Amino acid sequence: MLQNRFKSVIEPIIILLILMTFMGCRTIPVLEREPIRLRINDQAVDTISQIVKEKPAIQEEIAKSAGYFTGRVKSVKAPVIGGGVGSGILYDKIQNTRTYMDILRMDIGLGLSAGAYRVLILLPDQDALNAFKKGTTRTGITAETAVGETLATTISEFQKNVPVYILGESGVAATAGARVVRLSVNEDLTDTGVSNISLPNTNFKRIDSQGEDAPKVWTHKMPFLAQKVIDKGYDLPLPYGIGLTFAYVSQDMFLDALEVGFNGGAKEPFEFVGFNNASSKNSTLQLKVDSWIFPFMNVYATLGRIDGSATMDVLLDGNGMLSHMDISCSGFPPNPLCPLLKDKTFTLPIDTDFSGTNFGVGTVLAGGWNNWFVTIPLNFSFADMDSTDTEGIAYTITPRVGRTLNLEKWGNLSLFTGGNYLITDLTISGTYSVPGYNFDIDYTIDQENADPWNIVLGGNWDINKRWSVSAEYNGLIGSRDAFIMSLTTRF
Repeated sequence: MLQNRFKSVIEPIIILLILMTFMGCRTIPVLEREPIRLRINDQAVDTISQIVKEKPAIQEEIAKSAGYFTGRVKSVKAPVIGGGVGSGILYDKIQNTRTYMDILRMDIGLGLSAGAYRVLILLPDQDALNAFKKGTTRTGITAETAVGETLATTISEFQKNVPVYILGESGVAATAGARVVRLSVNEDLTDTGVSNISLPNTNFKRIDSQGEDAPKVWTHKMPFLAQKVIDKGYDLPLPYGIGLTFAYVSQDMFLDALEVGFNGGAKEPFEFVGFNNASSKNSTLQLKVDSWIFPFMNVYATLGRIDGSATMDVLLDGNGMLSHMDISCSGFPPNPLCPLLKDKTFTLPIDTDFSGTNFGVGTVLAGGWNNWFVTIPLNFSFADMDSTDTEGIAYTITPRVGRTLNLEKWGNLSLFTGGNYLITDLTISGTYSVPGYNFDIDYTIDQENADPWNIVLGGNWDINKRWSVSAEYNGLIGSRDAFIMSLTTRF
């Protein structure tokens, strides 16, 4: 019996935590949105009707308000923690707009509760309404007692001069503690001009419009000219992003500008040299922040860590080295370098590990029509190595074209192909000690990637308007292989 009671308390909590974890991570399929809107609308009418029936004076307050919010919340609470999830609608009576919102509630305190309730919040003026429309978080001290359809709730203050009315629907409650309530715009149900994919596009599932009585209103400060573009029929991604990007690159290198010095002497250009087996490998993990500054232009900055290695065989001709240093081996006594260098070839098997901090800036030019899109990312990055032996810069441009597939409740998958143009310049310095001799060869050499172009294949999964995952492979032609993955959230 005790076990059954324990399960009856724990199971709702587990379900609640799962719902709260994934709330907002599921895209509502287009064909399901209108029935959900109608249900929320009918629920709002019924909520107001019941509250006015109990307190007729509220009808006058509603008439004087600039707008109001109604919602329904399902909640559960164990002895210490609890919370609830729900949805509602915000009516702006002045601008004649409807904003659908998600409700997330967290409780800490003593008591037990399980059930559902409805809420009515009156917004007295346009300022209060506009602030509420952007999403709001409020905290308070609460006390609840409820049996069946009666509920008495005390909230310290949801917002100054903003009355809150709560109507019990079902369940039992006896709790006291602290509460956090978060209301956020549901971008799937609301006409805000936010795109279903993380690129600007037009005519993508536009059958989802609420209609002329609920005009699209872009509520974000960026990008510039957003409302004008939305009025022309385009949808835009949420303006700001932050994410993590992992990249691995392996490629053959072209070697140039070798300078050589001996036993600590000054390094000079040296022509009698050959190169073999030059390559590099590196991996980076970067934090990326970005913003759409125009509807067609995104700018970003990256900061991360780079680790890698560069290998090469440098072939040095001993006779050429002697000639370069104006050393003659015909006199007596012979120069001590003659027996070491004359008629000999040296192979410097250079294998250098490097690590450091990677900085980058870039921009993405993008646009879409129906389910097709084109993007052109341009990037510059600089690696500041931990040691002074190595430093590098890289430039990339990656034109892509692709198509977006609608996965209904699983979001949207964008598949793309294109080309990647990469130029890297890596400078390596070091010292090679000739085995068996008290002789050191100091060197500095520049590396550039041997093949600037390769082919890009990849995809981007927009789980919803806020979260996306992407992966791409660079290769197929040339000597370079690269794999890139990223996770991004937009807001």
